[in-house]
Parts: sequence; structure tokens; C-alpha cells
Amino acid sequence: MGGKLRAGVIGLGILGSQHAEFMANHAQVDLVAVADIRGDTSNEVAGRLRAESYTDYGRMLAEHALDLVVVATPDPLHKEPTLAALKAGVPTILQEKPLATTLADAQEIHDEVEARKARLFVNYANRAAPLDIATRYVMQQGLLGPVAYGESRLDDNICVPTQMWGGRSRDWAAGSSTVHFLLSHVVDLLRFYFRPAEVTDVYAISQQQVLGYTPDVYDAFLTFDSGMKVRVKAEWIKHIDELVEFYMCFSGHKGTLIYNKRGGFGTEPGWRANLPKEIDAEALLGHQEALSTLGANVRAMFHRPEPIAGTLQAGAMGRVPALEYRGLGYGRPMALSDAIIAAILGDTLEPDGWKGLGPLPTHEDGLAQTRITDAIIRSADCGEPVSL
Repeated sequence: MGGKLRAGVIGLGILGSQHAEFMANHAQVDLVAVADIRGDTSNEVAGRLRAESYTDYGRMLAEHALDLVVVATPDPLHKEPTLAALKAGVPTILQEKPLATTLADAQEIHDEVEARKARLFVNYANRAAPLDIATRYVMQQGLLGPVAYGESRLDDNICVPTQMWGGRSRDWAAGSSTVHFLLSHVVDLLRFYFRPAEVTDVYAISQQQVLGYTPDVYDAFLTFDSGMKVRVKAEWIKHIDELVEFYMCFSGHKGTLIYNKRGGFGTEPGWRANLPKEIDAEALLGHQEALSTLGANVRAMFHRPEPIAGTLQAGAMGRVPALEYRGLGYGRPMALSDAIIAAILGDTLEPDGWKGLGPLPTHEDGLAQTRITDAIIRSADCGEPVSL
């Protein structure tokens, strides 16, 4: 594709405003128009970024021939603007996750993309974080041996569903849940890390005692066709100092990966992969170099863990090779969007700078993620396992 991409943004909340800013400052994008039902917000963003302001995205789509539309409306309100943009002939959509909050809506979006021969990318932004890329590398290289079990806890401060969107917070949270808002990230990351493994069965519970207008927590076990089982849990009723706590751990036959993505009270963010003893120094440095080329600057090390709890000692483990990073590994904001712009311009799903990381997330990934999160909700509702 030659020339700048003519872009529009629908929905100017927290993420939508960031998308608009990113598009306005991208050398190969011309931010033409923005739309939000709140006229003052649309006018402010449009004035600041020199775009045209709309309160009706239908008018925006009718009056501009756009190459790209970003849909960043609230979780349950993705379908209508996405379908409208597709029907207006927009060839590429960049949509915030999740694809939809119901499987029927996700399927409808998917089918419209296919029918129009358009392209839709879902902004699963965590895929572009260096430590998530490093996690994928470890799994794809089989550095832990076959992974048997994993767990993920992604929790929010109670201020998120009660205050984060001001006076709209209750309505916003009531239309979403920790499944859509939080576990959509986790489910996509698991599919990203462990591709081509897919979820076959789901068993989940939920609870609704504190907030009343939306479930407080979802807790689920996912079984993959590889035999791996992963517990995924998300709540947003925590009275904590942090906004977010995010922890993951995966145990393989020969090693373990621990990822404190967002450390909670008394913990520090960081990432550690304890690897099989047979990996020698040359191989370990090779993995370090490979990760460096992918943007993950981890430390290669050998250490001697000695598991001790009080007077109890399990025995020294000997010298163990490891890869490690201390601190937050989030990388550049909007890094995935940057890769998506490159993909559009290059007419590819694996642009330069994304090589070796698989195709960028599309409507296919969005539908697969929604299928799994829908199964979590159905299992929690019926109290029985659900097969996909």
C-alpha cells in the first residue's frame, strides 16, 4: 500500500484517546477523524490532534474514505461500529479486545470480515511486551520440557469497576466482567505462548456478592489438547495499594517459569525461567542472544537453589541454568499497534520487527478467545465442565 493510511478512531475513552494520539503522531498515518458520543470529548481530542470531530460514527464513515478504523468503544459495544465500518468499505479494522462479549456477536463480526475480504486486527497488546515474547520463546523452544501445569492470577483494585470511568464506571462494569476485561488478555497470551495447543475443556466458578451489578470473580481450569492444565483467575474486588496484580507460573517436566508481570504487596516484578541442567553455557548464551534479537534483554546465569523453609531443607538442587529479568518488562506503549501499521502497509501478518513471533492477532484469534471466555461463563453458570 502506498502513501499514508487515512485513519479514524471510534470511541475516545482511556484507550481510544491513546490510539488517536498514536495515529496522529505516526509518520505513515494521517488521523482524519475521531468519533465519540460525548461531543466535548470528541471536540477536545480532535482539536488537539487536528482531526475532524464527530458524535455519530455513521456520519464519519459516510463522509470519509478511510483505510483504517480503530474501534475502542466499551467491551459490549464493539459489534455495531465494527460492522458499520466494514459495511462502509473500510478495508482494515483495529479493534480493542475482546472481539465481543458474546459468542454470537464475535461470530457475526468474524463472518462479516470474511465476507468482505477485509482484515481485522485485535489489540492484544500484551503480546508485544518483551517478557511475554520471552515467555513464548521458552515455550516454543521446549526449554521447560512438556508443560504440565500453569496458573495465572490477574486481579484489579476495586476502584476499577467502581471509579475508573467516573460516573460511567458502574454502567461500564455492568456491561463487562473480569472474563471480558481481564481473562481475554490471559486466554490470548496462553494461545500465543503455547501455539498450536488449543483449549478443549473448561471448568469454572464465579461469585457475585460484593459489587452486585457484575461478577466479583471468575476462577477457571482450562485443559489443552497437549494435556496441559492451566488455572486462570481474575477478580476486581481487591482493596489493594496497586491498580493491578498479575502473576503467572508454568511447570514443565524439566523446568519452571515464574512471571511476576505486575507485582503485588511485598513482591517485585520480574521474570525467571529455571531450565534443565543439561543446558550448557554455550546453549544458554545462545538463547540469551536469540531473546535479545526479539527485544527481551534477559540475563543468562547459573545458580544453586537450596529450597529451605525454616529448619526444613529439601536438599540442594545443584547448578541450574536460568534466564532472568528483574523489573517491569512492558516495553513501548502501542508497540503492537506499531507492528499492525507495518503489517497493513506491507500486506502481511508478520512484518519486519515481528518475525519469529507468529502472525499478528486477527479476527480468527478474537473468535477463538471469545469461544474460550464464553465457555468459562457457561461453565460457571451451569456448574459443570464445558467442552469446546
